[in-house]
Amino acid sequence: MGRLNEFLEGEHHEITSKFILVDENSLKHCLPELMANVPRLAGAEIIEIESGEENKNIEICEQIWQVLAGYNADRRALMINLGGGVVCDIGGFIAATYKRGIRSINVPTTLLAQVDASFGGKVGVDLGVIKNIVGTFSDPEAVFVNPGALRTLSKRQLLCGVAEMIKHGLIKDEAYWHELKDAEIMDMAVLGKLIERSIALKNQVVLEDPYEQGLRKVLNFGHTIGHAVESLSIERPEKSLMHGEAVAVGMICEAYLSHALGNLSAEQMEDITEHINDLFPHYDISGIAHHRLIELMRNDKKNHDGQIRFTLLNDIGSAVIDMPIDADKIVSSLDYYRQMERHPV
Repeated sequence: MGRLNEFLEGEHHEITSKFILVDENSLKHCLPELMANVPRLAGAEIIEIESGEENKNIEICEQIWQVLAGYNADRRALMINLGGGVVCDIGGFIAATYKRGIRSINVPTTLLAQVDASFGGKVGVDLGVIKNIVGTFSDPEAVFVNPGALRTLSKRQLLCGVAEMIKHGLIKDEAYWHELKDAEIMDMAVLGKLIERSIALKNQVVLEDPYEQGLRKVLNFGHTIGHAVESLSIERPEKSLMHGEAVAVGMICEAYLSHALGNLSAEQMEDITEHINDLFPHYDISGIAHHRLIELMRNDKKNHDGQIRFTLLNDIGSAVIDMPIDADKIVSSLDYYRQMERHPV
């Protein structure tokens, strides 16, 4: 956190007010350490929202905008987003839109946010159960990653970030994929080095295509089906999924589609399926109608020409974008995942 304090010291003459966005988890576990180690944040106003994807909506944004306006925040105000993916997404969106843009800094406190959500410039909110359909591209002023913050996370929360790390290996780096498979991911010393590699892989893609006109779409592997499953899981509170868990489901289904198109061998598909199933419990999708999932996929941002478009694998470590897939094949991939509960791989 010393680096954040140094950053603020260099910028203090340009900042008129500071706001720290937290949820109940980062308020309890992370904010005290932040305030103790970053003297330049003394006097910052704390804005708390409830955790959970269901709170990433325009109504919460309106409440935060009202708070900023109530404090007469001007365009030289600074928003610090201290939390996981939801806090970074909604905080970045608030900063990008309040008075047409104020500065923001991300301090991600979950593994998912550290390797994915906190950088890359995508910010936004959900519309009902449709994920991230309202948003923009707006880079934070800086991102400060502290792996030590992960010590307070449960295994389930850590695994959500591991799902995105697996994706990075599958789309970009076969050697990293194999390293992840063999790694002691619950060892914080090991995890810190893996986090650096994931950040580097995503940054390579984002720097080449910041506005997702082409290459950056590779980062959506597992997300077309994953987002749809995640959205509908919110309607089943007793069976709701975290983002990384839904992406894990999506990666198995989309590995199946990659094989069905002849791009991925059966052995590679089974390797991916087995590793993900070893990490994540099977999610029962039997209560979710196929047509509802496909309807949600039709709202995916990558679609065009009336077709559902996927990012799929050519090989482990190589992805192809904008692959049109018809509904029958999507249903087959869901059936492939569904049968695993009865016949574990």
